[in-house]
Amino acid sequence: MTFQDIVLSLLYFSSAIWLVASYLKTQKALQWWSCSQSIKLANEAKQIRGSLLQESCCMRRSIERSITEPGTAKSSQEWIQTVELLHHSLAHLGDRLAPPHVEYSLPLAIEFLIESWQAKAQLNIKIQLPKVWRDELPDRSIIILQILDELLRMFSVKNLTKFSLEISLIPLQYELNELAIAISYPDVQTLLLCSNLKELKYLKQTFSFLTSGQCFCRRKNLTETLYFRWRSPKRS
Repeated sequence: MTFQDIVLSLLYFSSAIWLVASYLKTQKALQWWSCSQSIKLANEAKQIRGSLLQESCCMRRSIERSITEPGTAKSSQEWIQTVELLHHSLAHLGDRLAPPHVEYSLPLAIEFLIESWQAKAQLNIKIQLPKVWRDELPDRSIIILQILDELLRMFSVKNLTKFSLEISLIPLQYELNELAIAISYPDVQTLLLCSNLKELKYLKQTFSFLTSGQCFCRRKNLTETLYFRWRSPKRS
């Protein structure tokens, strides 16, 4: 075997090792993503059973009672309040299952998502979104929203409300897009804890796999910025 053959063999062997390692990392990231989405669906089902189904059962019992026991029916105002509660619950459920605006405007869909998180988790979030956006495929916009939603859920679950987020959506050249998320931490310990979360690593790998894009981060003092970049495929 010549020296050239040995070098080529080493290169092939190194490439094979790299491919296997890359495959295993992607596999773990997708398994985590699938588990995360399953938990999210299970929580939705739990909320439906705990609110919508219970409310509808209460309404049915009230109606049955008013038939069998005249004079015990709710007042008109009480019925209106009950129906409005059900309406709002169904509207919120629909928004969670299919994000509004995603069909025609990614900036508006992101804005709606951020507002819903600020309402329930009191996260300190600033946003910079363009009013006009490129012709984005809805399925690609949904992936971007899911990634952002999962990132916010990750920080919310960790109950780290002392940091602030600044989210920017930026059109780049050659049909490239960028979602930049600058996270300012209160101290070095929190920064190290959050930036080394294995969930965050899986999230970056999942984004790269699902969008064929890339994710990288830059750190300056106590602020770490995550850059999610992808190319918008043209509608057929």
